[in-house]
Amino acid sequence: MSATVEAVTPETTARANGPPMSVGDAIRTRRTIRSWLPDRPVREELINELLEAALWAPSACNMQLWDFVVVTNEATRQQLEDAVPFATQAPVLIFVCYNTRFSEGSFAHIQGASASIMNMLLQGHSLGLGGFWQATIHDRAKLHAVLHLPDDVEVLATVLFGYPAEQPGAPARRDPSHMTHWEQYHPRPRLPSSPNPRDWTLGQVADYQQARIRAGPKYNKPIRSEFEVVAQFGQEALGQENPRVWLDLLPCTGLYLEHLLPAAPDADVHFVELTEQTAQFTQRRLPRLAQYHHYDGRIDLPDASVDVATCIFRLENLPPPERLRLLTEAHRVLRPGGALILTHISRRSYFALMQPIRWLMGRRDVQYVLGTDPSLGPFVPLAPHVVTRVLTDVGFNCERTVRHFPLPPEDEARHRVRALRPPLAYAQYPIQTLYGLTRPLHRLLEPWSKLQLAVYRK
Repeated sequence: MSATVEAVTPETTARANGPPMSVGDAIRTRRTIRSWLPDRPVREELINELLEAALWAPSACNMQLWDFVVVTNEATRQQLEDAVPFATQAPVLIFVCYNTRFSEGSFAHIQGASASIMNMLLQGHSLGLGGFWQATIHDRAKLHAVLHLPDDVEVLATVLFGYPAEQPGAPARRDPSHMTHWEQYHPRPRLPSSPNPRDWTLGQVADYQQARIRAGPKYNKPIRSEFEVVAQFGQEALGQENPRVWLDLLPCTGLYLEHLLPAAPDADVHFVELTEQTAQFTQRRLPRLAQYHHYDGRIDLPDASVDVATCIFRLENLPPPERLRLLTEAHRVLRPGGALILTHISRRSYFALMQPIRWLMGRRDVQYVLGTDPSLGPFVPLAPHVVTRVLTDVGFNCERTVRHFPLPPEDEARHRVRALRPPLAYAQYPIQTLYGLTRPLHRLLEPWSKLQLAVYRK
């Protein structure tokens, strides 16, 4: 890239994208873009305009202690595919770096870098580019090696740019009165920080999930091996039932409901959710219409009106009394002989061992809850015998159970340590090796498997 940076003027902005855009318009119309046109590269002069905008951001004592590593080469982006999400999709990657020897006091390095990123995003939007401020880095060691970063230089974030291949709508915004305090802080009801749902009410779970879905148009971050097993089991079970009326219990992000729909093409699909905003989030991703029912402890459907109900990783999110209430309601609306297809995480597995480890690492807040992606909110694994006992007490009989993953598969090993620094990040390699070596014993170890999939009959 040329060392010369072209100045940004109203004329250059107008030349690139029509009339100049006001700051207010840029702020309100900018969207996070995660899909770019693959055959339309970004010209170098536009990249220079992004960097020029970054340099005008405020920094501690105006020291401007940033480094910006720009990657446009396709081969380099391919090398970074496992280290940085979307690395191969975006034509331009800008890694915002700082030197760890300077400006860490009062988080000045983070504040300055954040301001520079926001300048780039707004400038990029005004030029017709789509930007994505991405904090996730899966493999920092590989990123450092590919970029030849010195040991004392750290990457704070990746900013991705290209010409947008999507036009997301405006996301929901909080009412300013809910977060503004005049003259001093005025306490309001607060959500629990505990990752255990026993410390939450159903209303608090609803509020938290509603807040989290503002993060983006979809949640597509499952562990691939886990997702494929659950989707296949659900599709096969639904195909065998061939339901006329199908009810999904609390789909939340809608990830699994979306992928199960093709298995029941003729079914009249219903789902219950805790809030209308979460339901709208689900509905936007579904390929066909599904009818939403508000859930507040009761399902607004007649007795014996449903052929099949599905519940994928949702009992783990609920306070214990609400689990019983949801299953009781599911039993009521199912017709005699109807099926409940249920998936949950076992407390008798390695998954439960991960929780105290994360607690010791300081990840104790609900933000860092060890859930099965993309579960949002509090989450605890459940003992299989307890789940079976509750379902039996409600009136269900277990027809069949399938178990998977007595040890972490390779992709989960990568997923769980993706944000850790070396040498902790290297723990993925012995875990991956152990999974491969013990594969012949997995059938014997089934009782201690993480993933529990079952069909219960009314």
